[in-house]
Formats: sequence, C-alpha cells, structure tokens
Amino acid sequence: MALDADQLQRDLDLRLLGEQFFLQALDQLSRADLDQPSLLPGWTRKHVAAHVIHNAEAFMRLLEWARTGEENRMYPSRQARDEEIDSTVALISNGDVMTMAHEVVDELSDEFDDMDDEAWNATVVNGRGEDIQAAQIPWSRAREAWMHSLDLNIGMTTLDFPAAMVNALLDEITDTWIARDEPVNFTLNITDRDDSPRTVVAGPKDRRPAEPIEVTGEAAEIVSYLTGRGWPNSGLEDNDKGASGTATPQDLPQPPPWI
Repeated sequence: MALDADQLQRDLDLRLLGEQFFLQALDQLSRADLDQPSLLPGWTRKHVAAHVIHNAEAFMRLLEWARTGEENRMYPSRQARDEEIDSTVALISNGDVMTMAHEVVDELSDEFDDMDDEAWNATVVNGRGEDIQAAQIPWSRAREAWMHSLDLNIGMTTLDFPAAMVNALLDEITDTWIARDEPVNFTLNITDRDDSPRTVVAGPKDRRPAEPIEVTGEAAEIVSYLTGRGWPNSGLEDNDKGASGTATPQDLPQPPPWI
C-alpha cells in the first residue's frame, strides 16, 4: 500500500493533540486521585495511565522494527502486557507515573521524527497479531490517547474532541463492522454532518436486527455511543439537553466492539 502523506500528517497531528488532551486530563488529578476508579472495569485511573505509558513504549518498539527491519513486537503476549501494567501500579509511585506519562510523549515524538518514507512503508505486527503498515501507528496511538482520556473519568467526553478525530473514529467504527461482517443494522441520523443518515448494515440477515436501530445526535455523541462509552450527557434527565449535544436516546442496545 502506497504511503498517503496527507493522511499520515493528519494522524501525526491527531496523535500529538491526543497526547496533550490526555495529559491535560491527567494533570487535573491529584496523586491521590489516581487511586480512584476509572471508567474501565477493575482499573483505577493509575491503571489507565500505566497502560497509556506502556502502549507508547510498545509503539516505539514497532517504530524501531520499521526502521531497522529487526522484529520487535509490541508485547510478548497479552498476559505480559497486563502484568507490566499491574507491576507499574503496584511498584511505582503515583507521582512518578504522572512524570513518566509526560516523558514518554516526548520520547515517542522523537521516535516519530526519526522515521523516513521507507520506514513508514515497512510492515510490522500490531498488538492483535495483524500485519500493518508502520504509517498506521500514529492513528493507533491517537486513538489510544483520545479514548483513554475519557477513561480517566474526570468528565471529558467525545464532545471535547476535534471534528477530525470524531470523523475518523466514525469512519473507522462503521468500516470495521462492515469489513468483518459484524451483525449490525444501524441508521445513524447525524445532525451536524452532511452525509446523514448513514446506514450501517452487515452480517447475515438471521443474526442482525431485522429493523434498523435508529440513533440520532451529533457525530461526537454517536461516536461515544458506538465506542461503548454511552451517551455524553447520560447523567442528565431523560428529556434534558446539555450545553452542547442532544437529549439522551432511550433503550439503545450495547453496540458490538470495533477493536
């Protein structure tokens, strides 16, 4: 696959913005706050921070692989990844974790700066064992940074995301479901985009809903729902409307995973 320089630059920009957004959320927490629950089951905020740190280190291993041609996997295994996170939570102080979160952003930026076109075109293996072009790494990291900012559980939502990130997520989610034949049947009435409604139908007829599930809202709200983070203003009364966004839809089923 030929290198798309424009998309690569978009993803590099979204990655850097996402890192800054994550650190902005993290810096609003005290050290004691890191021990409080995140939005991810069984994980504290410190677990989320540790994961984001080690994810950056894992992507640096892939970038080295792309530059040198010497295989360097993200993680030996999913178990090893989880054990590394747990070890950091148990053994490294909250203050040091916050410092590491800042330092690793600069380290990863330096690694991206060292990439050339040949390296960006190299094939590596992602954490799910799939062959990918190294040029896909900035997007993967952008997605990690933006989405885990929400998981820190300080009130940030997809309504805080830039339009470019929202649009990219919406395209990825729906394209992924269709590509893997996920049994879905959605009609997305996107109130702030021109390409509305968007129909997402995939999977065998006997497994997907017979009638389309209609979802109406701003693109950022729909992305929040489709990524399993609920509706951004779900804490409001059913018929309320937030400062930005629409009333929370009722009776929406849990969407399937997209990654």
